[in-house]
Amino acid sequence: MPDTVQSTDQAAGLPYERPAGSTIALTGATGFLASHLLLRLLPYDTRVVALVRKPPHRALASLACALRSAGAPAGTVERIPRQVRAVQVSLDRPQLGLPESEFRTIADSVDAVWHCAALTKLHGAAEELHRTNVEGTRQILTLATAGSRRPPVFHISTAFVAGAQLEGVVPERQLECAHGFLTPYEESKYRGEKLVHDWARDNSRCATVFRPSVLLSERRALPRAPQHTYAVLAAKLALFLRHSLHGPRGPGPSPATDRTGELVVRLLGAPDAGINLMQVEDAALAMLQLAGRPPAGPGAHVHHVVHPVETPVERVNDALQRSVPRLRLELVTERPDPTDLERAVDQYGAEATAYLGLRRRYERSSLADLERRRLVNPPASIDSSYLDAVLSPPTSAG
Repeated sequence: MPDTVQSTDQAAGLPYERPAGSTIALTGATGFLASHLLLRLLPYDTRVVALVRKPPHRALASLACALRSAGAPAGTVERIPRQVRAVQVSLDRPQLGLPESEFRTIADSVDAVWHCAALTKLHGAAEELHRTNVEGTRQILTLATAGSRRPPVFHISTAFVAGAQLEGVVPERQLECAHGFLTPYEESKYRGEKLVHDWARDNSRCATVFRPSVLLSERRALPRAPQHTYAVLAAKLALFLRHSLHGPRGPGPSPATDRTGELVVRLLGAPDAGINLMQVEDAALAMLQLAGRPPAGPGAHVHHVVHPVETPVERVNDALQRSVPRLRLELVTERPDPTDLERAVDQYGAEATAYLGLRRRYERSSLADLERRRLVNPPASIDSSYLDAVLSPPTSAG
């Protein structure tokens, strides 16, 4: 009998139906999204070959922590030794850095390949992003080609491969890069996704590309568990604030304070901008429902995993201010003479600054179809109370 998972899963029915005893290869198993996928996969007896960076015993311990943080019951966590085999790999090396015999054994043993691993530094070094997000994808596609079972590939891309398209509706299809990119991360994910499209076309194979937006959870993370983007951002902002109040001054302009003593950070953006935020629990369930559909034929099929309503960036900024006392965020269209604190937020808190000018929306035909058929519930509103819960600091006890 499967363990009890989220009530929304039960309302929507079985999240992922595959033959009993099926095996998947999974990258990024200890990450934020993958832990929520495994929370729903393990109770249905799915076996997992987790392709990880850490030594296997450390990776399995991290996975157990991530699952508990995601809300997995004890019965699901106890399945890890029986159903998960961790294999240490180098994602960007030929054959994942494995001996040829082991590489082919894995390739011959899996019924599906899920590629969730990615380097998510928005302004990371281009070479490092390319190694992980492009070359890593290339090696995973090589794995999917090497075996005898011709497994389908499920690739986690991002809604932000739309790059510098600031307005309009982003379609659910392969994109061109005519608009350019706002960050090196976007470009690397775009190029990785393009490899998937080309591989599926050239090999007459089935691939599914999921493009999630910014995924959140109102669950308070356990220590050392993976956290979502905005929880990390709130921690960074608190650190920047402490440094500005008590650390040495840099050569640039001093941080501005208002009459209440709050530090003011000006962020470049548009007053009517919006950012797409979605609950990770809903995103994981939607992906698994879409993955369980019969193949639609060879080729790469794109699904935006996004909320139907963009969240105003002003609402996000208000929530960030409530979570970081003494910080005030101002959205401005021009910012002469940025302070050291503003430069630090631009460079290291790009999650708060890179997407403050977006007015675009995303086609979501795939999710709308699931909602019409009552296979998933429409995601709840991203309101101020939800954002306050999202930005709560991690719990202090495991």
